[in-house]
Amino acid sequence: MLKQILITNKMLKDINPRECGEEDCSPGYSVGPISKDYYLLHYVFTGKGHYYVNSREYTVEKGQIFIIRPNEIVNYRADTKEPWYYSWVGFESTLPQPCLDNNDVIDLPQAEHIFLDLKDCDKVQNQREYYICGKIYTLMTLFDQPEISDKTYEHILKAKNYIDSNYSQPISISKLARYLNLNRSYFSAAFKKYIGKSPKQYLVDVRLQKAAELISTYGYPASIAAQSAGYTDIFNFSKMFKQKFGVAPTMYSKKHTKKD
Repeated sequence: MLKQILITNKMLKDINPRECGEEDCSPGYSVGPISKDYYLLHYVFTGKGHYYVNSREYTVEKGQIFIIRPNEIVNYRADTKEPWYYSWVGFESTLPQPCLDNNDVIDLPQAEHIFLDLKDCDKVQNQREYYICGKIYTLMTLFDQPEISDKTYEHILKAKNYIDSNYSQPISISKLARYLNLNRSYFSAAFKKYIGKSPKQYLVDVRLQKAAELISTYGYPASIAAQSAGYTDIFNFSKMFKQKFGVAPTMYSKKHTKKD
């Protein structure tokens, strides 16, 4: 089922609606490659699909919005087993849109009521474009005051557990965010909100704390402790260790051995 709502391009200032509609997609239904000269946002009500932008792939599910920015070439495809049902709105904007410009996909389940209204705006006969414009402004208030969803919190706990369990191995924060289908900037902000520090800083602290434990409790040489904690460069390790604990790894060892 496809419904495209007819609207007039009124050339409104700041926010100018260009298109609106909904579609209950068939399995595997794909769109693209396409490009628009305005923002186009799709909100997923049910099911899931796959979004491809700038050589990145995202699995997008219920409560998420995938963002098509002006003049960006994208592809998207409904899942073959659980095809998505979504609503969309397209608009031009002369206002700054940092949330839309810095994210490909966002968790925003609290926006569902806005997109439910948008998909039914064909019932609005008079000044439909202004009605849509008002809904876009309401949506923007959620961008300006983001609320991190429970689903995102689950992602952050998974990321924390991954770091806690794999700190001795090479870890890329960008790849970790990508595995969770989260934009790197959004992932870092969400991680800091819940954990109290950025994922990069958390990884550093876990590694250094583990190395300190190996040195002070188990008597590991600094070089072996560094390697066991995920550091391949002993000089970089010594520098960061001293920044955190105030003494070099060798002095830390002597200090704690003397206390014992």
